[in-house]
Order: sequence, then C-alpha cells, then structure tokens
Amino acid sequence: MNEGNLTVPADDDLSRLLHALPLPVLVVRIQQGWQLHYANDAARCYLGVGGKVENQALLQRIADVDRQALEAGMAALIQSELAETRVVCQGANGKPPFEVLLRRAIWQGRAAWQLTLVPLAQESRPGSEPFYKQMFNTNPAIKLLIDPVDGRIVDANASAVAFYGHSLDTLKQLSITDINCLGPDEVRANLARAESCQQLFFEFRHRLASGEIRDVNVYSGPVVLDGREYLHSIIVDVTDEKRYYAKLEGYNELFHNLPVGVYRHTADPKGHFTAANPAMLRIFEADSRQELFAARVTSLYDCPREIESFLADLERDGAVIRRPLRLRTLKGRLIHAEVTVHRQIAADGTVDFSGIVEDVSARHAAQVNQDRLTHLLDASPDVVSIADAGHRVVYLNKAGRKLLGVLPDALSDALVSAHPLWARRLIEEKGIPYALEHGYWYAETAVLTQSGELPISQLIVTRRDENGKIDSIATIMRDISQAKRYQAELEYHAGHDPLTGAVNRNRFIGLLERERQEARRDARPVSLVMFDIDHFKRINDTFGHSVGDMVLHKLVRTCSALLREVDVLARWGGEEFMLLLPGTPLAGAVTLTERLRRAVEEEDFTPATGLTSSFGVAQMEPEEPDIQCYKRLDEALYRAKAGGRNRVCLAEPFDVFAQRRKAQ
Repeated sequence: MNEGNLTVPADDDLSRLLHALPLPVLVVRIQQGWQLHYANDAARCYLGVGGKVENQALLQRIADVDRQALEAGMAALIQSELAETRVVCQGANGKPPFEVLLRRAIWQGRAAWQLTLVPLAQESRPGSEPFYKQMFNTNPAIKLLIDPVDGRIVDANASAVAFYGHSLDTLKQLSITDINCLGPDEVRANLARAESCQQLFFEFRHRLASGEIRDVNVYSGPVVLDGREYLHSIIVDVTDEKRYYAKLEGYNELFHNLPVGVYRHTADPKGHFTAANPAMLRIFEADSRQELFAARVTSLYDCPREIESFLADLERDGAVIRRPLRLRTLKGRLIHAEVTVHRQIAADGTVDFSGIVEDVSARHAAQVNQDRLTHLLDASPDVVSIADAGHRVVYLNKAGRKLLGVLPDALSDALVSAHPLWARRLIEEKGIPYALEHGYWYAETAVLTQSGELPISQLIVTRRDENGKIDSIATIMRDISQAKRYQAELEYHAGHDPLTGAVNRNRFIGLLERERQEARRDARPVSLVMFDIDHFKRINDTFGHSVGDMVLHKLVRTCSALLREVDVLARWGGEEFMLLLPGTPLAGAVTLTERLRRAVEEEDFTPATGLTSSFGVAQMEPEEPDIQCYKRLDEALYRAKAGGRNRVCLAEPFDVFAQRRKAQ
C-alpha cells in the first residue's frame, strides 16, 4: 500500500478495504510504548487486541527481542532516505514468527508509522490447522492463493468455487490470467506490486466459467507457506454495487440537468428549502442556492388562498399532484407553475416535503391565446373546422356544431356527413388538392342540413410546419343562402316585368340568343309568337289603368298555365307580348297559339268582358337575323288585326319575305 493509502479513512469504502485485508495492518505513533491509532481485523486477531485500539501500546504485546528489532529498524529507517524497511520478529505467546514491513505514513494529518505484519511460518500444534487454513478455508469471503511467480492458482476456498463456477480441481489448473480480463503483462505487474506490498488493493474484472464478466475488488498480500511465498487474495464481487453507483450517478446527473425544479423543504410554518436542483434557481431567479434556501417557501406564493387550499389538501392526502399555482420569483416576477409535492416522514418522526415545480408560464400564455382564439371562433357565425396532418377533425366551432352536429373524426367521413355528393366530390377532387399545392382554395359549395342543401362559400387553407410538411387543413364555410336569395331577387327584378311577372325585353333577347346558339348546334327548331290585347286602349279609357294592369297580369298568368317550363313569355312593350318556344316547329307553335287564343277568349277579365288577343307566329331560320324575324312577326300580327282580330296569322316564309324585301 503506497503512502497515499495511509491517510485517515475518508469514507466507508476505505475503512472496509483496510478491515478486509488478510494481513494485519497497524498505525502507531512513536511515543508511550508505540501508541496504537488503528488496527484492522487481522491485526486485532493476531495481536489479541480488543475494544478500542486508540491509545493502547503495541510494544506491550510483543516480545522484548522483537521490540528491540523494531526500534532498531525504525532508527535505521529514520537515518536513511529509504521509504520502507523490513524487520523479522520471532513472535510470542505461541504465535508464529512474522516479518514487519515498516513505512512512514500520515494519519489524521500527523506523522505516523504503518506496520504490515507478514507471517513467516505456519507451524502447527497437534490437532490444529495451519494458520492460513483458519483464515482461508473457513472464511465466507471469496479467497484465492496465487503463486506470484507464474500466477498459478494454488488453492481456492469453497466461496471461490461457488463464485467462479469451476470445480476446485479446475481452478487449480488455471492461472490468474485465465480469470483476469487484463493482459498477461498487466497481470504480472500487479502480482509484483502485491508481492512487494506496494499495492494491496486492486479493481479488476474477472471472467466466470459461464463467460459472464464480473467487477471485483481484490485485496491481495503475501503469505509464507512451507517456506514459499504466495499471494493471499480476497475477492469482493462489486458488480451490483457498481451498477448501483452508476445508476446513482445517472440519477444525480438527471437531478441536476432536469428542466423542472426538484426540491425538498422543511414542514415547519417557516419552511425553507433544504435541497434544490439548478432548475429551481433558474425558475425562481435565485442568484445562488443560499439565496433560495434563505427564502420562506410561503413567500413564493402569489395568492394566500392558494396557500391555504394547497396545504389543506397536502395535510389531508399526503400528496398533491400537478396543482396549477401562481408563484412569485425572488425578483417578484409572476410565474405560472404546476407543483407536485409529497409529505415524507423520517424514522425519527421528522416531516418534510419533497416535490417538483414546472414553470408552465409559456404554456399558460399559449393556452390563454388559444382560449381567446377559441372564443373568437365560437363567436363567429361562420363554420370553422380544422383537421390535423393525419386528416383527423380536431376542431369544430360552435356555429359548426349547431349546423352540422358532431362530425366523425376522420376527415373523409366528415365530408360525407357534412356535404352533398356533388359538393364532396368537388372538395375532394379539386378543393383539397388545389389547397395542398397553392395554400388555399375558394368556391361555392353546399352543406347538408335538416332542411336540405344549404349553399355556402367555402375557403380551404393549408398550413405547413418549418420543414414544409402539412400541419393542418382548415376550412371556413359561410352561409350564403340569404345572399343567394337577394341575388336571385335582383336577377329576377332585373330580368322581369314588375307588373306581370313575365321576363322583360332585355332578358328575352339574351335568352333568345342563347337558345339560338344551342339550336344551331343541335339542329333543332325555334319558333316565336308575338301577340297583344285587342282594343286595350279602350279598356284603359273605359275602366282606368288599374283594370288595365289587372288585365295584363291575368293575361300572363292565363298564358303561363299552358306553357312548358322551357318556354319563355316576355312583355315586349305596353300590351304586346313575345313568346319563345325552344325545339318547337311552326306547326307545333300554331297549335299552342290557338290554345292560347281560346284561353284568353274564355278567361273572365271582369269588368273588361269579351277580351280577345291577336297572334303572329313564325319559325326562325338558323341564320336569320333576330330583327328580320321580328318584322315578319309584326307583319303577321298586323294582318291578324286587319283580318278582324282574335285570330292567329302565320308570318310570311323567310325566303319569300327576303325576296320581297329585296325587290322593294
């Protein structure tokens, strides 16, 4: 053992090391008969020292000849510059002779001498075992006897056989290099240090018969048997202990590196922290651990009522888990935290509290902002829905829940539940793909309600994270049914006569143009009918304009009842009307017109009795200008008037009319 090992034991590990050594080790001061200050278990047994060893005299326990040899050896060591010397002693009271390794040492900060006793002979009395057998075979510790020359295992006790998993015969055939995981040269160097007592404690890794590697502490020193010197080694399996200490080290590192505060504080009314990790200092803005420990725990609470409630729950349940609290740092800043604390009672009845503090101020601020946004979205009359990257519906605002109910979690199922088939296909095939590519998509779609389809304007917006991956898909849907009604009303009023409900002239012209384009494409006929009320001026003059308005309105209603949905009735001007008959040839137009004439004639227009109408009918040619057809109709209507009224006249054929006009 080198001089660094000779200081006062600083912990239990060093004490266990010295006490477990197989060789007697003593520490003395050269005064008052070589006063003892330390003796390990082997030294106590060898010298018969009981009770406290301090202040007992070593020289009283050895023979005079050995005392003289020791004093001579010490004097020689003091006069020389040697680090150590060896002194052979004869032994006394039936003890075998021994050799003393005498070295300078430092014990409890003061100069002292270390004596290591190495037995030189193993003489036995009748009926007794050799000395080393008493310390070797009957000891429960794992022990090996090793030849320091070649490292051969000379002997092993039962504990060694059980530990290594080899039989005793097998162990005796092995060298220590077969067990030790170090290289042969390193093993031989350690054997030499142990043989010379330069080092008596080693940390190795030994291989068992199963191949398992175990961490061991080895206490090894020389013994003499039958005149030969061997190494007597005690092996302590520290594998589990090392793993335990490694875990403790890991826990300690974890404790210091945790982002949350870990603490312990006393349970008295003026409770103070007694332990805290670095995160506690950061959370409470403490410049030092001493500053945090000096503060009263209760001074960190922002609200006295929270203290009372917290302590009451802790007293009742013995623990409080993740309690949201408002706390103050040592600098007075308000923080929001979640606190977990447990009451602990020591064996002596002492109570303290240990727990965790997590600063959730940022999370609280985010939650406040989220609550504000949620409140805003819930106050919106528009439907707002959000799906995550996995296409799961994660949010539907109040307006959405009221209009659509509870939607399925899967976005595809939600689309089926919320939209009619045509709208769902539009969203799936165009809306979402376009929004994924361009970031947004806007269109008019519809949702399903208990009352049927509801027209909406729909905006789909996609959001991507910092890596460009889709984070969410949101949609905003606005009810446009009222706007659609307003639009329809505006369009109706813009294209219809307010008195009769028939389309107006401008609207008629537009519809005629569209119909003629389709008719030319599909090669189908188009016919027009122009008619007016006979002697309408007389009605106004006789009964007034209110009756005249009634007659116009009733005439339109009477005619409309006989028309198809595709037919268009227009007020052309005053009491004159125009009728568009898509897909109708001239013969069909004449037949319908006769029915209209009779219906007007038979209708009761009281007080304007006997009311009739005159009609002109024409089939438009595919390339005939509209104005030319109007002229043919006008002439036909004129002939109906000239022919006595209340009749239907066919317009002059297109080619005849064209030739006549050209001749004129």
